[in-house]
Amino acid sequence: MNTPHLRPKIAVVGAGWAGLSAAISLARRADVTVFEAGRQAGGRARTLVGNADGFSFLDNGQHILLGAYHGVLTLMEHIGVDPEATFCRLPLQWHMYEGLQFQSTNLPSPLHILTGILRAKNISFSLKIRLLSDMGALQRYARGKRADLAVAQWLRQRNVPRRLVAEFWQPLVWGALNTPLEHASLRILCNVLSDGVWADKPGSDYLLPKRDLGAIIAEPALAKLKQFGADIRLETRVGRLKNFPDGRIVVNDEAFDAVIVATAPYHAVHLFPEDTPDYIQTTYQNLRYHSITTVYLRYAVPIHLPAPLTGFADGTAQWLVYRGALGLPINEVASVISVSDYVGAFKSQEWAEKVHADVKRICPYLDEPEAVRVITEKRATTACTPDSSPPDFAWLHQRRIYLAGDYLHPHYPATLEAAVQSGLMAAERCLADFGLI
Repeated sequence: MNTPHLRPKIAVVGAGWAGLSAAISLARRADVTVFEAGRQAGGRARTLVGNADGFSFLDNGQHILLGAYHGVLTLMEHIGVDPEATFCRLPLQWHMYEGLQFQSTNLPSPLHILTGILRAKNISFSLKIRLLSDMGALQRYARGKRADLAVAQWLRQRNVPRRLVAEFWQPLVWGALNTPLEHASLRILCNVLSDGVWADKPGSDYLLPKRDLGAIIAEPALAKLKQFGADIRLETRVGRLKNFPDGRIVVNDEAFDAVIVATAPYHAVHLFPEDTPDYIQTTYQNLRYHSITTVYLRYAVPIHLPAPLTGFADGTAQWLVYRGALGLPINEVASVISVSDYVGAFKSQEWAEKVHADVKRICPYLDEPEAVRVITEKRATTACTPDSSPPDFAWLHQRRIYLAGDYLHPHYPATLEAAVQSGLMAAERCLADFGLI
């Protein structure tokens, strides 16, 4: 495509972590304009503005990152954010209340996991050996070229004991893939474990945010983009894209040489040109989603939880994040409920009451919380199902329309790392088509 200037003029639609990653990658070699329909950047991983009800801060969900999130860490480096000041880094640990408990050791991979499980508490030696055996079988599956299948099917084939399913495999899959066991991709689970937990000791560490998500990515990314001269347009919705005969793209009556669409998929499908092939439109219309509910609770007295991350195999709260362990107020706790649409259809007050009941199982001295905030993302992530893959986007690429988003990553579930990597990949593909890579 011929452009009238040396630097292509590129629009990025959507200022979530995928769009910001793409924009940062483009800004050194292109004139970038970022369009964001909301009042603030960050997408689903953003800080809630306004009344915080006395909480230290409220994010649009409690996110748990891993040391293996190299894309996120590299992006933070590029925008001048220090991970050590931003995250509380903890060794991989698994603490189920009154259940399976272990922590990785300081040995090299894979010994850090092996020895950690062998030292596990509240579980018989035979079940420790069984868990290690199943992990070994999963690693062999990951190295092979077998057909993908649902995690539940694989667990049944191996006749995995119910206790290990309840206290390890189900919480793992729900937290990592946000998809029920019956529909969750075993291949994607293998990718998560292979590139994270099993890869090396630092990669398996937890990174728990001790600052709000806006300060981690959104705000410093926007500041860096402005340094590059990018045009940031918040509260600006974009209509359906159109192509000029010369190949340029019309975005809100303005011509661009290329566009990266980094919105949620249910918004992206309405931006595609009217003549977009049916197979692309149909794929988007057939996507399934699952919810994530986060419940923030603040009490009048300090909370005493046994671990920074405390899980329940039989509770509404799947994981409690003790904010005091992150250097935040010791009377605050955040609860994460993945696939909450699968767990139940509760109103906000009901979620809060159920989570409070779980917290009281550990801290029976607690009275009713002083403040609660319940946040449910009804379409938090796309379902991570076997053999699911995005369609061929060559038709859109020929029209200089590129897509970014956590749901598009070919190997990972819809996570913050997948979002950042997808933004980088979209930017690289776009620049390559202009001969700038």
